[in-house]
Amino acid sequence: MPPTITRSFPPMPLGELTALIDAFPLMSTEEKKRAIDRLVAVHPFTSLQWGPGWRFRRCRSLGPSDLPATVDELIWRRDVPAKLGRANPEDFGVLYLADRQDTALNETRVIRSRAAIAEFEIRDGRSIRIAPMGEMAQIQRTGQGFLAGEASAAFHSTLNACPIDDARSLLITDAFLLDCFVGHDEYEVSSHLAQAIFAKCRGTSAIAYSSRRQHGAINLAVRTEDFWQAWGLVSVRCGMASHLAMGYYDFAPDTAVDGVYQDGRLRWTALENSSAIPLLEPPYTPAEDDLA
Repeated sequence: MPPTITRSFPPMPLGELTALIDAFPLMSTEEKKRAIDRLVAVHPFTSLQWGPGWRFRRCRSLGPSDLPATVDELIWRRDVPAKLGRANPEDFGVLYLADRQDTALNETRVIRSRAAIAEFEIRDGRSIRIAPMGEMAQIQRTGQGFLAGEASAAFHSTLNACPIDDARSLLITDAFLLDCFVGHDEYEVSSHLAQAIFAKCRGTSAIAYSSRRQHGAINLAVRTEDFWQAWGLVSVRCGMASHLAMGYYDFAPDTAVDGVYQDGRLRWTALENSSAIPLLEPPYTPAEDDLA
């Protein structure tokens, strides 16, 4: 019989862990970072490989006459250092993506304004590795992970074979780290956690986490340095977005991108039918020379 997950990856002793969590709110920022480093060092993060077809969205709120002119205006400014965010310290770029259109609009805090929705997809023949936050605790509590799919049942069985205190420590650590990431807006702490995960999980290019603003929704924080190696831009549409209630939106696109020039400029076209959105075939990616 193979060793249990807690034997292969011994968690922090339960009493020590609960004492750390109780003391955490009163710690300084540097003390919190050191505590996170200790937990990340022992915790076996789930790592999932995603292949072609996964599609995520990004929203940009616009003024009445605004219209993005280039792909860079939909993603990140290459000439401006990254600002501190939930999953990135200063000068470390990540692109934040949302699972659905409503999630992207809500994350951007749109109430009633024009907005641009860009969709990105993992391209044919490419794949990425993702670390989902809180996946183990979610499987134990509900029987189904946020993203693990059929693997959820196998993990649940493996967990049941662990000594109970070890299993509790593993799950509490998983839930606590998720709370450190999304349970507040202390970005110095959450971005340090993201950096620690990227450093430990070599080859992981994205962290998946539950949205604070949209119940049940999932966001991705994707490293920008290798983003275009796997992802492509598949559609962009612009229109009036109105928040209805409880994170649900009415979005009426009236303009869409039907092509991208070699230098990244967007070619817009008016939509006669809001349900017929042009798709970019193949998905747009910058030329290899532009990635250098």
